[in-house]
Amino acid sequence: MGRLHLWSGLMQILTVSSWLFLLTRTYLAQIELVPSQTTVKACTSKEQIEHEVEITLVLKPGDALQVQMTCEVHRGYWSPVIQLVSITPRFELCVDHVNNPVTCFSRCAESPTCIHYNNIEDYVRIWKPLCEMESASTAIRDSDIIIIENLEVNFNRGNEDTLTGNFFLNSSWIEDWAIKCNLSKCLLCIRKPGVPLKKDLLKKYDLFDNTNPGDPVEFTWVAHGATTKFDVEKKPPSGNLVHFYVNHRPMEHIPDCIFQKGASFTVELIPKTRPDMHVVIRKSFPKKLPPLNRSQFEAVDKALNNTFTLIQGPPGTGKTVVGVYIVLCFVEMNKESPRKLNANSKDKDKKQVILYCGPSNKSVDVVAEYMLRFEDSLKALRVYGEQVEMLDYPFPECVLQFSSKTKAEAAKESLRNITLHHRIRQPTNPDSAEIKAFDQRIKEAIEAEQWIKAAVEAKKTLTAEEPTNPDSTKVTLFDQRIKAAIEARKTFTAEEVKQ
Repeated sequence: MGRLHLWSGLMQILTVSSWLFLLTRTYLAQIELVPSQTTVKACTSKEQIEHEVEITLVLKPGDALQVQMTCEVHRGYWSPVIQLVSITPRFELCVDHVNNPVTCFSRCAESPTCIHYNNIEDYVRIWKPLCEMESASTAIRDSDIIIIENLEVNFNRGNEDTLTGNFFLNSSWIEDWAIKCNLSKCLLCIRKPGVPLKKDLLKKYDLFDNTNPGDPVEFTWVAHGATTKFDVEKKPPSGNLVHFYVNHRPMEHIPDCIFQKGASFTVELIPKTRPDMHVVIRKSFPKKLPPLNRSQFEAVDKALNNTFTLIQGPPGTGKTVVGVYIVLCFVEMNKESPRKLNANSKDKDKKQVILYCGPSNKSVDVVAEYMLRFEDSLKALRVYGEQVEMLDYPFPECVLQFSSKTKAEAAKESLRNITLHHRIRQPTNPDSAEIKAFDQRIKEAIEAEQWIKAAVEAKKTLTAEEPTNPDSTKVTLFDQRIKAAIEARKTFTAEEVKQ
């Protein structure tokens, strides 16, 4: 009966002039038997960190829960639905965008998909709304939301009451609150609590006669939108100035307090996740790679849009070319959507890289040679194992260990310019002179060691026991040279020999 009475009361005030204002009309359940319990705990568990707060709401039968109502069209009729649920006096949950992410953050697609498209513009026109719908739904379902209270937001009114705006996030806030998402790709739920419910507003929408004693005297203004870009402010106070637009407003009326300078809001950041950004690959890289057949194209597509992909095939089916396509597509993805690191992080200037591993040097060399065809757009670096490096730059007492099935081969000469142990010795490296000087010392030590062995063998054919031996002078000379070589060998410390 309580629900029926609430429904009847809502239907009585659903006139043409009051629909829009009803969107933010607040109702409070009248039945209250046992008080509810709301507990707010900060950092009580080991899994939590500084910026997290644990909120627990315990409800019992008959408890009162404050909500804010809105309405939506259902089967052609306006139907009342819950918009906000108050968990604590200062914390509310927006049920509206959880249940209707497409309405709040995007728009419904109006054109069906086609098998063939006339041009790129036609393809984008049809598929962009579909991708935006999927992105909004998945972000609401999977993302970890970030709620910032008392944030100053600046709104600008455009044509036909469209709203845009910006807000500033200090660098210290971004670090302390662990905001690591891309601020240019976030959904927003902006709320202004405590907006006074003025009498002139009630009269404007013909609702003054429908108010009852005990009705709320204030409401929460809600708007949904998305961020478009952010500007990095380096001058103190440093931080990010985030720009956004409003996509959906449940209430047509915009309170004047929204445009007041210094007005504070509750802003809910909902990051778009990377899996939402479906990657569409190009079927070919002109004149540089062989074209993909259908099965190869499907393999690349699955690899780009899944966290783990196993690609199998007999020799000669093009697995290496598929691997090259995957690498190149990942490089393009990193350029278009670079990872944003904390401004104070020691790795803030580092770029994302692609690591390609293979079961043999030959298989990786083939991929590296393909990469050389794109040296104008990417920087490849070939890293060999320690055994291959020792063939090019041996050191004293080094032990070369190769499989009995693997032929010992040095690094490929055609890849010399991108091979790590060759590049560190090029003039572009500021430490190359020191490395080459060390190489020369090692070379001299190895030559001395080889000469010692040869000298010892030669000495065995001579004897200095008989004074009449005509070669006694040669023996003495050998002893002196061996001693000098050993002394030269001692100049290398154990750590240097190991390096």
